[in-house]
Amino acid sequence: MKNDLLKRESYIILMYWIIMFFVFFVQVIAQTNSVPEAGLFSLLLVVSIYPIATYLSRDLLLRAMRLKKISRFVLQFFLFSLLNGIILLAYLFLFHLLEQEGFFPKSEYFSITLEPFTIASIFFSSGVFINLCICGLRFLLEYIRSQKVILEYQLRTLQHQVTPHFMFNVLNHIHILMQEDVEKSSSLLLKYSEILRYQLYEGSKKIVRLEQDIQFIKDFISIEEFRWSGKLTTRCSWEVENGKMEIPALLFIVFVENAFKYATKSESEPGFITIHFKQQGNMLKLEVENSKHEAPLQSSDSAGLGLKNIRERLEILYHSKYSLDIVETENRYHINLQITA
Repeated sequence: MKNDLLKRESYIILMYWIIMFFVFFVQVIAQTNSVPEAGLFSLLLVVSIYPIATYLSRDLLLRAMRLKKISRFVLQFFLFSLLNGIILLAYLFLFHLLEQEGFFPKSEYFSITLEPFTIASIFFSSGVFINLCICGLRFLLEYIRSQKVILEYQLRTLQHQVTPHFMFNVLNHIHILMQEDVEKSSSLLLKYSEILRYQLYEGSKKIVRLEQDIQFIKDFISIEEFRWSGKLTTRCSWEVENGKMEIPALLFIVFVENAFKYATKSESEPGFITIHFKQQGNMLKLEVENSKHEAPLQSSDSAGLGLKNIRERLEILYHSKYSLDIVETENRYHINLQITA
């Protein structure tokens, strides 16, 4: 992520200086009608001002932001603007002399007919404008960078909050099964190890293939089906066009886990879970519906925390490119998630 940001910032800064070159060029060519003169003047200005403005905006500004010493930076800003103005003024006199010597045709732009104070004021203002633009741009880029870092940290934190809860459930299931059937628990332990391996290694990655995450969910479902055999029925459908599509790890497991956790389970009246997943183009859709007790079990703290975390993850990852609808009745719980990746 950091290298990506630095590369994009470099392109933006480069574009800024290219624009500045053409601003100078257009301004000069309008009054000189000499392309070589306008081009050389603009190039020399940009090359001379670039290191000064870069040092001011990249080193001094960022240092002032980190140390919160803005008053010192304001003084530095005006001193560097004065230096830029002096450079501009020096090139003005240089090209005035070049025109006098016949290197370029005489022009109004380099004629120096204004009062010295007026000329100095104009070029100092130009120096202020140049530094103000580059510092403003650098400040904006630094703000965007900091926001991306904060969002990345929040996303990692939310993703890791799922891990302890999920692992606790896994260990709790094994403990219960060992009391009922040691052979069955041994078989399930092997399957659980695959789930935990994915959770610990692939789940810590930022991006995984869609087929990996779906297989992880399928493994989880098969274990839960085995555990609740006779007490719970499940119906699943998977429509995937491109299993190589990259998605954030562990994006859907919370919804499936909650469904199994809170679905009614009884041999006399088996509960149900229906899962439908569809991927088409850049669209992802997950529907999960489960039976539930009439008592509001799914409003418990753990369920609420899981849904809150996944909402925050979705907001960070997709912002306005997703919709999550939750409908709860007396005996059913239904979620509908749609994402445009």
